[in-house]
Amino acid sequence: MKKEQLSEHIGNIDDQLVQQAEHIPNYARQHRQKGFKRFTAFAAVIALMVCSFTVGAVAFAKEIVVEVPVEQETIELKEIGLTLILPDNWKDKYALEYDADFKEYYIYNPDIREAMGGNSETLLSGGMLFYLKLWDEQLTKEQVDAGGEWSYAKCEYIMTTQSGTYLLYYASDVQFTPETMDEYRQMESEISDIQFVVGNVIE
Repeated sequence: MKKEQLSEHIGNIDDQLVQQAEHIPNYARQHRQKGFKRFTAFAAVIALMVCSFTVGAVAFAKEIVVEVPVEQETIELKEIGLTLILPDNWKDKYALEYDADFKEYYIYNPDIREAMGGNSETLLSGGMLFYLKLWDEQLTKEQVDAGGEWSYAKCEYIMTTQSGTYLLYYASDVQFTPETMDEYRQMESEISDIQFVVGNVIE
């Protein structure tokens, strides 16, 4: 074979190889396309699941019943930073009065006081459940429990402030009539259930 014929023959072979190469499938591209389609389908499934869960969660949330707290009976003494949370059944059964001379807050039952012949204009005229008294000394609970001049009647430590120490005193004499004794005794037994929310106190 002559040189010219050999060159032409080689050229024909190259053209055939190029044409064959153009028709070879691009397996890498096909694999990427299939992978992308699978990913798209998977993402769509996940999206549907999330949407279904969200709708279900919203529907479930709508069925939750929220309980509204019952309004509490409270006595707020802003001037000393103290709030008394009373038993719920004390509603409309108590009143507050203050004696500036003795620095004492009296909590009493108006109906029982009236039954004893007293009235809201006269301090300590019956029906008193307990009172809060300020002692000028800054005492600790341990000191109060140990006893002292403040122990003239049954008392409990409440708090110590810059002004002194507040103690709760129980009534030491008869504050009811025979007709109101049961109601008074019931409320008296619930004094220990009172909660004291203290602010601006010395730790």
